Amino acid sequence: MICPECGKNLPQNAVKCNKCGKVFKEIKKNTETDEFLKKEKEKSQKLREKKLKAKENSEKNKKILKILIPCVAAALAVAVAVAMIVSGINKKRLEDIKKNHPEKLIEYTYTEADDDTAIMKLGDINIDYKEYEFFYRQSFSNVQNNSQLQFNQFVAQKLGDKFDENNDYYLDYFDEFLKTNPSAFDFKKPITQQTTTVKEEGGKELSWQEYIRSDAIATMTNYRTKFDLAKDAGIELTDDIRYQVYSHIEGLRNAIKGSGYQNLTQYLQLLFGQGCDEEFFKNELIREYTATKYDTVVSLQKMDSYSKDNVKTIYETNSANYDFIDLSVFETTGDGAKETADKIFKDIKSADEFTNAVQKYMGDTSDRTYLPTVPNQYIIEQYSEKLAQWAYSKERKAGDKKIFDSANGNIIAVINKPAYTTVDNVCYREIVISKADANGNPLTGSALSEAKTQAQAIFDEIKKNKVDENEFACTALIKSQSSTASSGGLVPVATADQLNENLKNWVSDKNRKNGDIEFIETESSFAIVYFLKNYGEYWNYAVRATISSGDIADEAEKIKMSKYAANYDFESLLNAESTMNSDIERIYFGIGA
Repeated sequence: MICPECGKNLPQNAVKCNKCGKVFKEIKKNTETDEFLKKEKEKSQKLREKKLKAKENSEKNKKILKILIPCVAAALAVAVAVAMIVSGINKKRLEDIKKNHPEKLIEYTYTEADDDTAIMKLGDINIDYKEYEFFYRQSFSNVQNNSQLQFNQFVAQKLGDKFDENNDYYLDYFDEFLKTNPSAFDFKKPITQQTTTVKEEGGKELSWQEYIRSDAIATMTNYRTKFDLAKDAGIELTDDIRYQVYSHIEGLRNAIKGSGYQNLTQYLQLLFGQGCDEEFFKNELIREYTATKYDTVVSLQKMDSYSKDNVKTIYETNSANYDFIDLSVFETTGDGAKETADKIFKDIKSADEFTNAVQKYMGDTSDRTYLPTVPNQYIIEQYSEKLAQWAYSKERKAGDKKIFDSANGNIIAVINKPAYTTVDNVCYREIVISKADANGNPLTGSALSEAKTQAQAIFDEIKKNKVDENEFACTALIKSQSSTASSGGLVPVATADQLNENLKNWVSDKNRKNGDIEFIETESSFAIVYFLKNYGEYWNYAVRATISSGDIADEAEKIKMSKYAANYDFESLLNAESTMNSDIERIYFGIGA
């Protein structure tokens, strides 16, 4: 159809012109009334807060080893699996797939926008309004959620035991929060009313709208780039990608049942805009999961390609980046923070006296943090570079102590064990059948026997079919009950000493070789383990992972610049964002409803 105001070519049944803003028809609100939107916004916000808090608490409680080298951990996110394109199948086979393996019917059906409907380009690729809005809305939501999480952390630290996560502290404390975080995003104020700015790497200041635009384009470009690279590498719609996309969509469908939505498309449109139906969402998920899998596959390949001498030279040049320390820290805050820190510090004669000294002046040790096997980068990010430099110095010895200034007061740090490296760091995949029910209660009797029988059957099938790593990963994705299931059961690095005795003995066997498979019972589960590699000392893994991550990022950046550079008319994009912002304000803040 043609816009009667500006003459722009638009899709049939367009609601409004994304160039001049001419409205052609009102959207029927049915269940999507202002009241409904308000209630759904409140429910969604509470759900996001709970998930974010749960994730935060979970991450804090994980062994520090599991969060080493964040950029690498992010790359090692999705499993390797076997390509299986569903084509040329007979009717009977099709019916069997629909019934037993519907995920295998997932296909990539994206059709590129034409020149008339495009609002920008990534290289030669046309990007239309609905696709840009999808990423713009995601970026806004991420910024808003992160800001609210930071604010809640600020209030929780301020109120201590009096903090109630169900209370809204915005009116009482947000102005105070802004004083210590002047560039924070105001999660209860529309983008267009934001006066704060955020600084990019390099110090460039951006308004929050500019930041959201930049983030949206960067995310969209990254997925496009990695999606094409994955296709060139033969990683295209493999079984694991199909399964993850299907599970993601069905998971959302089940989650919104009974919530008042007519269907999944209505829910998706509320989150990502009127152009986001199931088909569109599916294609975006395919690109995202494929991009992540590309990082996984290529990272593992590159890590094995670097020479031993080169890796060792890099380690010896800057060992602090790859070694560990055991450290205890305590932060004093509020009035008298320095005086309290000095008293605690004076009473600490050795690392063993840390807890008693804190308890003497604070009444409890709930805020004391013990950091075993903690990496240098973690100390820098969570505390300060000065603390990291001091802690990782080769001069440090057990019992060394020092006070450091912090944003909220003072940090007392005590060395429990100076810089060292761990040994027998292994990489493997696992399929885990838990010995506990969904509520975490231990299984007993017949239920426990059934769990063991289930695990044994999986193991027997794997051995019978002589599966390779790809097939094992796909089985883990579908059947494993561990948190590693989403990455095809991949455990990129684990120190043998931190494992269950049975698993430790098996993986650390010097005769263990790539492809070995074993059924292992632990205190909490029945596990089928596929051995990949023993990296030896931790730094050998860490250096390889770091180089690999950098190489992948550099290669992707070169391709982005040469093939996927963003090109758009600023005024046209600004007009499109104005419409998006209006929709966001209506849904999130009730403005203009």
